[in-house]
Amino acid sequence: MISELLINAFLVTIMLSIAIALIKTRTVIFTVILTSAYSLVAALMFITLDAVDVAFTEASVGAGISTILFLAAMAYLPQTEEESISSEFIPVLSCIILGGILIWCSFDLPEIGQLTAPIHQHVAPEYIKGSKEDIGIPNIVTSVLASYRGYDTFGETIVVFTAGVAVLALLEKKNTTKKNKSQPKQKIRKNA
Repeated sequence: MISELLINAFLVTIMLSIAIALIKTRTVIFTVILTSAYSLVAALMFITLDAVDVAFTEASVGAGISTILFLAAMAYLPQTEEESISSEFIPVLSCIILGGILIWCSFDLPEIGQLTAPIHQHVAPEYIKGSKEDIGIPNIVTSVLASYRGYDTFGETIVVFTAGVAVLALLEKKNTTKKNKSQPKQKIRKNA
């Protein structure tokens, strides 16, 4: 229990350090790299909380696909970045207030793994009991995602796929606009 607490404290410290570095960074490439690192550390945090399916999604979508799409979008940015003169005070204050509210709300949550927690009293016992008997899949997480919540998982897959296609379509539209601007216009001659 103590080692798990130390690991979680270490991961939260890394996440906080990355968040502070994100506030301080001034270039787009470092922002992309730091958000990817944040997603990877968040995936590690989900693994320590025994949410391997969420960790897999965070690693593949948050750190993988998102980073690739951000890097692809960077190809369409100007070579030089404009200096921003805006104040960081309001965004930092907003994050501190929101973080304080979330921490305050977390005091009302049950302890992790507590058997009397509401999450373990609702449908979880049915999933555990019915996983092997009803579905025939020994892995409970797989049976929940593939069968009990199959439509939900399918819907999430469609949302991620649609988002990826939309981003690629936007990038392609920008690319064709660039090509059209670079081609010289041809003059039409009238025969007299």
